[in-house]
Amino acid sequence: MKTLALAASVSLLAVTAAAAQDFGAAAQRDVDALHQEIRDNHPALVTGGDEAGFAQRLAAGYATARDEASRVRDAQAYAFTLRRFARSMEDTNISFDPNWQTPPLWDAQRWTQFTTGWRNGAYVVTWVDPAAGRNAPPVGATLISCGEQSAEEFARRRLDGWEGDLDQPGDREQTAPYLFWDRGNPFVGGLPTSCRFAPNGRGRGRDYTLAGAFATEPSLRAAWASTVYTPQTALSVETMAGGHWIHVHDLSQGNASQAFLAQIDAQLAAIQGGNVVIDLRGARSGSAALGYSLANRLWGVDYRVSQQRISGQIVYRVSQDNRQFFADTLGRMQGDPVFAANYPGAVRQMQDLLAQFDAAAASGQRTFTQQITPPIPAIEAAAVEGEASAAAQAAAPTNAMRGNIVVLVDGGCRNACLDVVDMLATLPNVRIAGTPTGADSIHFEQTRVALPSGHGYLNYGHKTWVGRTRASNVGFVPTGSLAYTGSPTDEGAVRAWVASLFGG
Repeated sequence: MKTLALAASVSLLAVTAAAAQDFGAAAQRDVDALHQEIRDNHPALVTGGDEAGFAQRLAAGYATARDEASRVRDAQAYAFTLRRFARSMEDTNISFDPNWQTPPLWDAQRWTQFTTGWRNGAYVVTWVDPAAGRNAPPVGATLISCGEQSAEEFARRRLDGWEGDLDQPGDREQTAPYLFWDRGNPFVGGLPTSCRFAPNGRGRGRDYTLAGAFATEPSLRAAWASTVYTPQTALSVETMAGGHWIHVHDLSQGNASQAFLAQIDAQLAAIQGGNVVIDLRGARSGSAALGYSLANRLWGVDYRVSQQRISGQIVYRVSQDNRQFFADTLGRMQGDPVFAANYPGAVRQMQDLLAQFDAAAASGQRTFTQQITPPIPAIEAAAVEGEASAAAQAAAPTNAMRGNIVVLVDGGCRNACLDVVDMLATLPNVRIAGTPTGADSIHFEQTRVALPSGHGYLNYGHKTWVGRTRASNVGFVPTGSLAYTGSPTDEGAVRAWVASLFGG
């Protein structure tokens, strides 16, 4: 708790100090710079099949952001303006990050003393502060309207673009708690004073007079934990009836991940002999390498690579900034004598790529294309496991996993987690279950650009995977019996439901 309090204090001090500066001017400079960077370098404007649509969204988002930037007065308004502009292009791999410490997911300034979750297509009250008294609707009540706005219109105004993309089901799940919270966004208006809820989820409902209050950390944390799944278990393996439950809620590499892989190695034969749950709920951090390392152990690297089906082409947009990304990468490779000595093929590949950039630029081409050389999503894991040569070591590798495998996901599974699920989904006897994940676009491999004010960074994918099996901006949406419809925070119910998938 002291660590959290200290981190929050440091973040607050950083933002407070920054607030003394002219964030209005900074927002206008950075909006212009973000627009120019995307216009001059983003591959969607020349690849991907939606060039006109992307150009229109860029222009519309820029006009809106310029207007909002003129009304920015503080750090929070600055951050919301840039985030919304980044999201407006409808490329889930474009994002903006302020340069101060990101507050926890459950952060807010004021609220109406209750929280909503996204449950079966509606906003439902999931937690009520005991201090709210009769001012708040009861747990289980369904939002019908606020003033003249329907529940959907109200959510679009307060959340869409600001906190996430409400057309993405995973974002619906993750942003629902913020519907009646004030997170410092000056563009969405104050907290509502009256809304209509159906206490039992049916009928016309009744109006509730809502009272705003300062939000306290313990209440916010409790409200969030009652609404959105929050990992409570570290990287680990536990036994369950008929098999093992593998917790992979964080894909970060480090001492914890090495200890986790050692735990897998120690129990490998037992894990391979039964049913397995690979629990990726909440895995929004880290890289795909840990997921690949886990799969290489469970299935065997030869077999895992033999099952991958990667199709399509990589299309590069020719620009000086995009070329510089790879020139910098080559410089780091050559500057590391250990890497250069052990992976000369990677160095040559990067040199060849730069030569293609130069040849395309010299001939006036806007793009050039490469055939995919597997494993594209596993590039980080290749150096770890030596898998690039492993596939040739066995003509007919066998599947070491003898049971059924459920990969459990939710809206917190995003970023590298999606690469891991893509890979696991190609393996036999694997089912993807749970609630919808986040999404990513076909424009991938991130460029990170510091914006002129020094207050934040733009991130975007600088090359395009044309022909990817999973469509752009689409995540995994479990269906039928594999879709979990209960409370994501009722772990007992989740466990019972998962057991039913194995026939328990």
